[in-house]
Amino acid sequence: MTPKLGCALALLLCALAGPSVAAPNPYATVPADRAARATPADSTDRVFGGEPVPDGLYPFQVALLRASDLDDTAQSQYKAQFCGGTLVAAKWVLTAAHCMRDGDRALGPADFVVLAGSTDLEAGKRVTVKSIVINDQYDDNSMDHDAALLELDGPVDLSPVALDLTGDPAASVTVLGWGMDEQGNYPRQLLGSQIQVVANTACDIGIKAIYAKAVRAGVAELAGQYPIRPADAARIGDEMAANIQNPLTDTMLCAGLETGKRDACYGDSGGALIADRNGKPVQLGIVSWGEGPATDEIKCGHQDVYGVYARVASFKDWLQSHLAGS
Repeated sequence: MTPKLGCALALLLCALAGPSVAAPNPYATVPADRAARATPADSTDRVFGGEPVPDGLYPFQVALLRASDLDDTAQSQYKAQFCGGTLVAAKWVLTAAHCMRDGDRALGPADFVVLAGSTDLEAGKRVTVKSIVINDQYDDNSMDHDAALLELDGPVDLSPVALDLTGDPAASVTVLGWGMDEQGNYPRQLLGSQIQVVANTACDIGIKAIYAKAVRAGVAELAGQYPIRPADAARIGDEMAANIQNPLTDTMLCAGLETGKRDACYGDSGGALIADRNGKPVQLGIVSWGEGPATDEIKCGHQDVYGVYARVASFKDWLQSHLAGS
């Protein structure tokens, strides 16, 4: 998951236009944070509130590894992980579009490899990428249509995940990833966290409350530098906060817990949100973005704020056009 960060003063400019704060890119930030935090190699610490996933339970989950951080050792794979993805056909991986950028630069196939066939980042098989297909409606500011397909150089002999192309409702779901846990560490083993799908309106309310607080704080900070009365600053802040648009779109899905605690976090982007249907895992969403209070360094797992996922069913035509015959 990636946060849509922006300082309070920046939000003053974007609040009326809706969610237009560009997200930081996991390709650069996650490997650096992994190295800085240096989780012990054998750690099984807890995605937020997650538990280690047994080998073979979700064989389709893959990791994306930054090529520049890799050497011949398996240990380098842990340090190189920056996003997740899912095998959706023998030669195709589904991930988040925002994972395919390094700042203003679009990633190329040589910039990373796919790690498949293991829940352990220090095992598995490295698979090179032939081509990258970004959803043509992806918006890097709003995070709308946050989906990408990776064509692999060769087939992977693992069971792909079934995709939810109907939008059938689900309640209990599981988010998968090697991202930051609630203790601020990055696990070596794949984690899964059970959460609940909630209405997009609940997501909008929680995230808009964070934006509104930041807007009011920004106006108050600005007023302190100029001869603006506190009462006027409060009125202006309230007016701007009242006009913040809903940040979620129809291509987004919301999931988490009202209490926080369980959530996707940094490094989980591109991974899967899974529902169990008749004993079969089906992918409903792609880990996309989230938000937290401006005063908190880590934007994951906050009360009354939920994670946002790209809704797989929204990409039915796009997926079928590229996966036809796969």
